[in-house]
Amino acid sequence: MGGTSGPGTEAAAEKVYRRAVRCWSWYDWANHAYVTTTASTFFPPYFIAIATPAFLAAGSLASDPKALAAARNAANDRFAFAVAAALLIAALLSPLAGTYADITGRRKRLLLVMTAAGGLLSSAMVVLRTGHWHAGLVLYVATQVIMNIALGLNSSLLCHVSRPEDLDRNSSLGYAMGYVGGGLLLALNTALYFFAPALGIASATAVRLAFLSVGVWWLLFSLPLLFGVPEPPATPLAGGGGTSRLRDTLVRLRHTLRDIRRYRELFKMLVAFWFYMEGVGAIILLATAYGATLGLEMKHLISMLLLTQFVAFPYALMYGRVPDPASRWRGAFLAMVLWTAVTFPVMGAYANLSGGVTIARGFAMMAINQAAGFLFALLLGRRLFDRLADKLDAQRAVLLGLCIYTVVPVWGFFLKTPAEFFMLGWMVGTVQGGTQALSRAVYAGLLPKAKSGEFFGIYGLAEKFAGVMGPLLYALVGTWTGSPRSSILSLCAFFVLGIVLFARVNVAEGTARAAAEEAEIEATHAAE
Repeated sequence: MGGTSGPGTEAAAEKVYRRAVRCWSWYDWANHAYVTTTASTFFPPYFIAIATPAFLAAGSLASDPKALAAARNAANDRFAFAVAAALLIAALLSPLAGTYADITGRRKRLLLVMTAAGGLLSSAMVVLRTGHWHAGLVLYVATQVIMNIALGLNSSLLCHVSRPEDLDRNSSLGYAMGYVGGGLLLALNTALYFFAPALGIASATAVRLAFLSVGVWWLLFSLPLLFGVPEPPATPLAGGGGTSRLRDTLVRLRHTLRDIRRYRELFKMLVAFWFYMEGVGAIILLATAYGATLGLEMKHLISMLLLTQFVAFPYALMYGRVPDPASRWRGAFLAMVLWTAVTFPVMGAYANLSGGVTIARGFAMMAINQAAGFLFALLLGRRLFDRLADKLDAQRAVLLGLCIYTVVPVWGFFLKTPAEFFMLGWMVGTVQGGTQALSRAVYAGLLPKAKSGEFFGIYGLAEKFAGVMGPLLYALVGTWTGSPRSSILSLCAFFVLGIVLFARVNVAEGTARAAAEEAEIEATHAAE
């Protein structure tokens, strides 16, 4: 009787599986609060505000527009260099952390340690005030390093909680949860910021309270992962390891890099991923700083980021289903993505040329556009785009998103009005979560599950090095030309190179290689 199985047993197993996936996805809800509230929205303009007085030329006054603009640009460049430094450190540490987690069987445990440290340091930003720009950069670098290592460890758990056929859907669920969770806390903090004067609170105090809330949120919503996701088994070195875990970690990494030809397609994807994430990462991290240098108000910057989060939620879910052959609505989802990609730049060109489109009118235009797009997708989408959707596996769906992303830096170069800034943010939201989620799913299928921590650490290395060159190029071009518009336009090169290289990855061959490697690892440990 104990060995029998039936509908009841299968239903119970399915329930356990779904619960583990949901608990895993809650971590994206938890840590995305740092990405939205701190890294992308409040910290960049707040840092520029508290650092600008330190960069005013000797004898210059803050009332001098030219001197003030030069000081802001100098503070913006320091911030961009700090972004590059933080991601460089994270890039070097992520493979070590991931490989150590694989060998010791402590993927989840190490993730929770990183979470505790990141949450506490995020909240510590509450002490930052005008003139404390050195301390601000130290806290920013530390939390960026910790957060990015944690992201890699969390992604490595995807291979263990998800079935192979559900990778696209579950990866997209995680990103969608991240956008809702991060967007919700950002909405609360934005409301506090906007209503601070009515509550008798200084605007700067509202920003510091936002920093405090991020750490609390991160820690609180990590609890589902703590209690609902099992720790995957360890995969020690074949033949037994040495007395030092650090030595074993370095040996495993050396073996992987030595046998790089065995993972040809995986590493081809990593190179392509590195290039296109240079552009994606720079846009995410520098959008508000770029807007601030163009003179856009803080309320516009915050509102645009908030808008992007909530737009990204439904579009990430749609994007995750476009490559799914079992989805009846994949043609309609594709139609909605294409509609937005084509019509929003047209609306932006109109707003740019007319110069008279207010933010309220811009939102009305976007609402009407999306309502028309929904009707188009619902009534004609499946009829017109089902055949095209049938050809879009996860790899091709990512390529589509990257083509749409390439428009963003070009639009940013010509951007003039706040209305355009919101339109551009909306279009970014349609592809931001989907391209990253499907990239993670494609990569997860190309690696042996037993080495998930190591390979997602290397994935993190590529992702973080991507975060180094994008901001660095942005900062260097801005320094050379004195024009933030030239800086944003330079990011196009990363998307073009990423598209060309990612199209050359043979996903089927790489997936077969990963399955063979997994079988070899299991056979080796069974023999031992």
